[in-house]
Parts: sequence; C-alpha cells; structure tokens
Amino acid sequence: MRLILPSPAKINLSLWVKGKRPDGYHELVTVMHTVNLFDVLSFLPSDRLVLSVRGNNSLPLDRSNLIIKACRLFKEKTGINPKVSIKLTKRIPVGAGLGGGSSNAAATLKGLNTIYGNPLSEEELHELAAKLGSDVPFFLKGGLAIAYGRGEKLKFFSPANFEILLVFPGFPCSTAEVYQNLPSIKREVAVEDAERLIISPLINENFSELIDNMENDLEKSESPCVKEVLRVKEKLKEIGLKPLMSGSGSCVFAIIKGEKPDTTPLKKEGWWFKFLSAV
Repeated sequence: MRLILPSPAKINLSLWVKGKRPDGYHELVTVMHTVNLFDVLSFLPSDRLVLSVRGNNSLPLDRSNLIIKACRLFKEKTGINPKVSIKLTKRIPVGAGLGGGSSNAAATLKGLNTIYGNPLSEEELHELAAKLGSDVPFFLKGGLAIAYGRGEKLKFFSPANFEILLVFPGFPCSTAEVYQNLPSIKREVAVEDAERLIISPLINENFSELIDNMENDLEKSESPCVKEVLRVKEKLKEIGLKPLMSGSGSCVFAIIKGEKPDTTPLKKEGWWFKFLSAV
C-alpha cells in the first residue's frame, strides 16, 4: 500500500507567554493557522524502517529526527514494528517558526495509523503527539486553533480565509535559544482573550482590527537570531506592511489586504518569500 500525505506549515497569529512552569516549559496562549506551504510524506512497504529526505541535506536521518521518533512511539504504543520506507520531500524552511518538523511528526503518526488499520484512537494519537512536541497535536488536525498550556491543549475553530506574505531570511532560529534568552514575562492572557482579540476579527474578516491586535512575546527575546528577525520586520514595514514573527522565528509574515505589495526590496535582500493562503 502506498500512502502520500501533505504536511502543512503553520503561522502563529499571536503568541503570549504567561510565565515559566516548574517543568521548564513556558505556559503560553497562541493562535495558529495552517497555510498552503507543504512538505510531502510518501509511505511505501519495506522490509524495515527507512527514511530518506529530498530538498534538505542538513536534516538528520537518525533517532533525533521527529519522524523516526514518531515511528518509535507508535511501535511502543501498538507493538507494531513499522516496516515502511518514508520519503520526505522538504519544502518548509527549517528553524523558521513554521512547525515543519512537528507537522512531519503528526503526518507520520497519521500515516502509520492508517497503514496498520487504525489501532490508535484520536485520543491516543493526541497523547503520542504531545510526547513528541508542543505543536505536534495541532498538526493532527490543522486549520485554526487556540493552543494553550505548553501548546498541547487545543480549541479548534472553522478555518478562516486570508492571505499572507511569508518571508524566510535564509537563517534558522533555535527555539531553545529563543526561549532561553527570553526575559521574565508573565502575561495575564486567557483563551477567551485570544478569542476576542484574534479569532473574532479573523472570522469576521475585520483584518485591520486583527492586525492591530496581533503580537508575539518571543520577539522580546535577547537571542541574536531574533534581533536579526526584527531587522527583517523593519524592511516589511518599509513596504507598508505590519509584520509579525511566526513562533520562535526566523520567518516573518504579514496579512495582505487588497493589492499585493512591491516585493522588490525583498528580492534585493535575497530573501525567500511566498504569497500564501490559509488552509
């Protein structure tokens, strides 16, 4: 049986940090939406587990790869040894705040569950996904959601309709480094606040209000990478946009209202960019 699954990127329409937890993670509230930038995972029968990657030679193929970790967790939970050849076609930039690795892990769990006759319930898949990373449970479904806790608790909404300009400046950001260099932040933000500030104007297509309300506390990090990201933001402001860093960076995006902006300054910088839609 051959199975091909898309693995979408996400953006964070806002991210608020509520403080650091005793377990070392940060408590947060964030609003995420998938966009139409996809990696692709192909699953083929094999006599053993094999992973290959096309489109990025820097990704590890050993146990540190989230796809391999997902396969190992699936085996531990079900007792099924996945004998599949997984080919990852990588299009989502790595270390960009787009959740590419988390999305790949979620697609792997869904793919293995489909191939082996759905031995895991949705709840069990969510449990495994949360062990792999804070963003992984979101990618089991995708669309639009508020994530809270360390990001594994989710409240989903109907997907919205909007377009963005996404810019990848060519360098990755380390999520761990961004959080390690974050000053002490204790925001009093609840899920209901995220609904009022982001979800409501988004669903009602009140994009001016939405853009005014969007913020990302990780932009306050003293990480050298984030300082470079802020320079990218300034360039987007120069072409009339109100940009935001996605997740822990390094990608920056802006919601597009009406005419597409002149991207000549971005081309001069040599940055990768795409106009994308919410999915």
